[in-house]
Amino acid sequence: MPSLDLARRVNQIKWNGARTVGQQLKEQSDYAMEETWYNDPQSRVCYIYDYKHDDTPLMNKGMTYDNTTKHRIDAKFIITKYSSISSDQVEYHLMFRPSQAYDFIEGDELYYYETDYANKYRNEFAIGLYCDIPDDKGIYRRWLIVAKEIANQFVKFSILPCDYKLCWIENRDNKRIKRQMWGCLRDQKSYTSGVWEADVTLGLDNVNQIWLPINDLTERIHYLSEDNEENQRLIISTLKPNPSVWFVSKIQDLNPRGILKLTYKQTVFDDHTDYVDWDTGDMYADYYVNDIKPIDDETITTTIANITALNNHLKLGGSYKLLTVTFLDADGNDITSNYIEQISQENWKCFIGDEEYTESELITWLSQSENNKIKIKIGKDLSLLSKILKVKCIVDDIVGEIELELKN
Repeated sequence: MPSLDLARRVNQIKWNGARTVGQQLKEQSDYAMEETWYNDPQSRVCYIYDYKHDDTPLMNKGMTYDNTTKHRIDAKFIITKYSSISSDQVEYHLMFRPSQAYDFIEGDELYYYETDYANKYRNEFAIGLYCDIPDDKGIYRRWLIVAKEIANQFVKFSILPCDYKLCWIENRDNKRIKRQMWGCLRDQKSYTSGVWEADVTLGLDNVNQIWLPINDLTERIHYLSEDNEENQRLIISTLKPNPSVWFVSKIQDLNPRGILKLTYKQTVFDDHTDYVDWDTGDMYADYYVNDIKPIDDETITTTIANITALNNHLKLGGSYKLLTVTFLDADGNDITSNYIEQISQENWKCFIGDEEYTESELITWLSQSENNKIKIKIGKDLSLLSKILKVKCIVDDIVGEIELELKN
């Protein structure tokens, strides 16, 4: 005869989605973790993002977040082992709250991960994203999420500190463009990356790597140039008159998906084609071709517009919602004052799908005393329930956008 306690457990399993006792205990552990999250000294308020949502692309430490396009996220920074000069560089771990979503739908702040990364490169969230994590003194530093540790509970991610800003020249559509991306230098002591052979000479490939997030910029770093004559050359060095120059000898982009691993082999600095900017510290190989300079990277120089609201919901037939647009430069500085005189109600547009609703009878706009603020409300049309209203503020060629889910 089973005990009363066992009978109750069996009955609960039977009528509660056929869950096992182990699954129920896991839920209880998740709940306890949520409730005690900030009691753990490992817990941090972090910010996660890709390069398109990076409003401080020139920085890898000391960032601030009064106005940011990065996504706030709760995480625990976990040290599992310590580095040694005689071993490979170690990784650290990051763990999100049990309630953190790993899949996203239209309207979520991180929905771009589904469209730009998961669907394109088959990434597992959040591999290939940057994460700003505060140290013990509260100074934020940039890290790169490089792997996911599969576990039955409390999934963790491997992270590496971003310690080098790689600069390179991209050839695209008959244009030469300056590109930059923060990555992680990897010094691998315990194994080699292969061998190279020339006539009767046999030697080891260099065992240094740099890891970068894979995206629509880094995916174009190549073995061979467009004329298939030479590999991509890169300057990876301290700032000095004759920096160390390398060419790419191996590219790995599948283990794991989301990270581009570049193995490089040393070559020589050419002061006729390579360039060192002593003011910024940027160093480009093959900067000059026929004495023609490349153009700037538009992803770095373009001003960002960011629309914020109290939340991302708009009630059908409800009250007004206040929207605020701010403009940030490449360093994350608020430069809204430079655009404030150009903003009026005519700059604000809204859409549901491909259909514009700006002048619809359902939409009411209410101008505010500050030009970068506006209020919006929508009539009670239940056919629009759960749809997404995209609100844009367009100034010159700069577009800020926010997505509001329509609620009843």
